[in-house]
Amino acid sequence: MNRQKLAFKIFLSVGAVLAAVIVAVIWVVSAREEGLLEAAFADNLTTLSVASRNMFHQSAEQYCAARGMTYHRVDPSRLSQGPTGQVERAALDAFHGNPALDAFSGEYRGEKGEEFKYVLAPARLKEECVLCHTAVGLDTYKDRKLGDMVGLFGVSVSTEELQRGVRRTRLVATGAGLALLAVVSLLVTTSVKRHVLRPLGGLSESFGRMAQGDLRARAEVASRDEIGQLAGSFNAMAEQLSGALQQVRQASQEVASGSVQLAASAEEMSRTVAEVAGTSLDLKASGRGVQEALRRLDANVERMAGESRHTGAEADAAVADTDKGAQEGRGTSEGMRAIQDATTRIVSAVQAIQGIARQTNLLSLNAAIEAAKAGAAGKGFAVVAEEVRKLAERSAQSAREIEGIIRVTEDAVASGDTSVRTTLAHLEAIRRRISEIATRIQGIGGLSQEQAGTSQAVGRLMDATTLQLDQNAAAAQQMATAVKEVARTAEDLSQVAEGLKTVVGRFRL
Repeated sequence: MNRQKLAFKIFLSVGAVLAAVIVAVIWVVSAREEGLLEAAFADNLTTLSVASRNMFHQSAEQYCAARGMTYHRVDPSRLSQGPTGQVERAALDAFHGNPALDAFSGEYRGEKGEEFKYVLAPARLKEECVLCHTAVGLDTYKDRKLGDMVGLFGVSVSTEELQRGVRRTRLVATGAGLALLAVVSLLVTTSVKRHVLRPLGGLSESFGRMAQGDLRARAEVASRDEIGQLAGSFNAMAEQLSGALQQVRQASQEVASGSVQLAASAEEMSRTVAEVAGTSLDLKASGRGVQEALRRLDANVERMAGESRHTGAEADAAVADTDKGAQEGRGTSEGMRAIQDATTRIVSAVQAIQGIARQTNLLSLNAAIEAAKAGAAGKGFAVVAEEVRKLAERSAQSAREIEGIIRVTEDAVASGDTSVRTTLAHLEAIRRRISEIATRIQGIGGLSQEQAGTSQAVGRLMDATTLQLDQNAAAAQQMATAVKEVARTAEDLSQVAEGLKTVVGRFRL
């Protein structure tokens, strides 16, 4: 704030107002004084004019001349010429129109333009007038009666001296007014500087500091007037603004920290979603491997069931042949060869069963490996694979036992060449063993059918698992999209927080 300019403006304003007031007062006072002086002057002239009727004319003339006045005796029949005559005619008209009128006042200008005051009084005939005129040999007004107006007595004087006095009074009053104006203006200016400009200057400086971003600026509250209230309001505003900006700065820091944490969480979620999607794909691939292994296992089980049925039929045929050989007689070569052929076929079937059992064992091992890769989704299949492995081991064990029996049978048949009796004794044992083999082969067929049903159940379970994995993959994709949106939102929040920090950083709190 330019205090000198403001002080000058205030000084001009106050000075102009005071000057106008003082001039108005001076003119009013001077006008009133002039009116009073003129009234007093007119009263004096009137009094003198009226009183001159009771004075000797010479005394009245001397009295007026001593005071700068002119004494007039006016004969109504011989009025003066010029401006004075106009006033005298007006006076005669006024006195004739109003006999009770005691004096008439008029004004006129002299030859040099100066103003004159002219007061006239009616000269009415009295006994004293008749006596005086008779004594000096003048007109005795024999044709007039007492009370008639026989002339006019007047007094005239220039008003220049009166005007000079008025002007002098005005000049003195104007000088005093100007001196008073200077003193009052000085006092007002000093008071304005002390009580207005100085507090406003401090307040302006505080506003300037705040405009430059320094919210620590405070204005001095030196009084309880409007300026002091304004300074107090400014300080309260600065306090609230500083507190609000501090809250904004703290909020921006919290937003920035939250956006960083949100971005980190989004990144972690993105990695987790990617891992879940990868795991789902791996599980899906493992499920396909398990399903392929199950299909191969089903095929092997079907083959094993077929071989088991075939072996059972061969065993039944061997039993029938054994019974027939026992019935046809002992020691016949044809029966022995038939037995040897039957045992040979049985050995081939048993070897086929052993091969199927080994393949089944390998497939169950592969299925267990695939189930282990599948994790929790392959636990059910792992149990089935373990049961299949146990079944394959039992089948292999039974096949080994059958092979052992057949070996024994072959030995018995071989020794039958030397002892039919021994052969006949063993034929019954062979029949019993073959019956046992047939029973076990039927058991293997039942287990194969059970294994096929279990494989189908596991296949359905794997289909459901694959469908669930597909759904999980779709959900993971949607989650990945949502995570990207969260990451973008976190980045936007971070930019907003940085913008707030930049704005708040411009202020000194």
